[in-house]
Amino acid sequence: MLTAAGLIGPGAALAAAPRMFKAKILLENNRVVIAVEMNGKGPYIFMIDTGTYVSLIRPDLAKELKLPVQGHEQTRGVGGKQDGFAIHLAKDFIIGGTIRQPAVALEASFDFGYQQDIYGALAAGVLTTVDTDLDLDAGELRIYPDGRGERSGYVALDSEIPRIESTQRGSRKIAAALTLDGRPIRCMLDTGSPAHLLLNRTASRRLELWDDNRPYAPNRPQGIGRAGPVARTIRAGSLIMGDSREDRPLISLLGNDIGDDFDGIVGMSFLRRFNMSIDTRGRKLWVQPSHQKPAPERYGLSGLWLDQEGERIEVEAVGTGSPAAAAGIVAGDRIVDMSWRDALAAITGPPGRTVRLKVERGTTRREVEFALKLFL
Repeated sequence: MLTAAGLIGPGAALAAAPRMFKAKILLENNRVVIAVEMNGKGPYIFMIDTGTYVSLIRPDLAKELKLPVQGHEQTRGVGGKQDGFAIHLAKDFIIGGTIRQPAVALEASFDFGYQQDIYGALAAGVLTTVDTDLDLDAGELRIYPDGRGERSGYVALDSEIPRIESTQRGSRKIAAALTLDGRPIRCMLDTGSPAHLLLNRTASRRLELWDDNRPYAPNRPQGIGRAGPVARTIRAGSLIMGDSREDRPLISLLGNDIGDDFDGIVGMSFLRRFNMSIDTRGRKLWVQPSHQKPAPERYGLSGLWLDQEGERIEVEAVGTGSPAAAAGIVAGDRIVDMSWRDALAAITGPPGRTVRLKVERGTTRREVEFALKLFL
């Protein structure tokens, strides 16, 4: 279990010339976490989330700390738009035991499926307001209020940190150009997402990746806006950002569009390949290769996505080329004579595990057996 105490200590220091604030970070389960204190309480574990323009807090923590409500806001994420999130005000906000802000607005939308011991998220502005390093290898967040200067060992990406217009509020996010299967895409870089690449449905169709004949594993991303439409995990040919190339990556094709001004989002499963440095004056991202190990690949080896409605368990999607498809299961079939928990356990496991299900279609029931396997 994560402990905030491990993120505050001798590593958090203040350098003299040039000015640099330094705080400890940890890469845990494809999320960058840091310790936060507020209102004289804490520390609490937050993650650094460049995918959100306003910092977030779990509603239960906001209630426990009795943070005053400053208003309400509609927010959009992978699950679409959701109304009514309260905006709380936290005072004496301290990041990593070093970086202090007198007050921070926090949106109480952080209750949508993250780890139980993470209590909130710091918005993109923690990186994009002034020059900043996110150094995964050193385990450090470094902030340079007067500018960083030379970035020896880093290279500038084809990237952009948009200017904030006077009518806008919130943080500036980071966008970068990538090449997917030899074709250019422009994506938001989201350190709050543990995924590799989430591609908008419009971009998936433009690139001819949303193809019912192509092998895929169904999944349903969760985030702000709750769960989104069923998505597809596929095996792409290559993904390139800057000088870094990955062959045969697993990427997800979303069932909806989560942004009008980019093709998708790149998450920490891919971004962990880099130590990142933000040039706010040049509005660019600089990177150097990190020494972090690749994240393990994960997808459903059955090819099934199940939904529950009361006691009813229904097959929502069956991936092309999957063991479940080969066994003749189709969307709309029902899984019977087992609980929801047992059904999920039955289709989860390592390659080679045997799955036995009772499947109902109309008035007909049959027993189905197949083995889990790596099919992508």
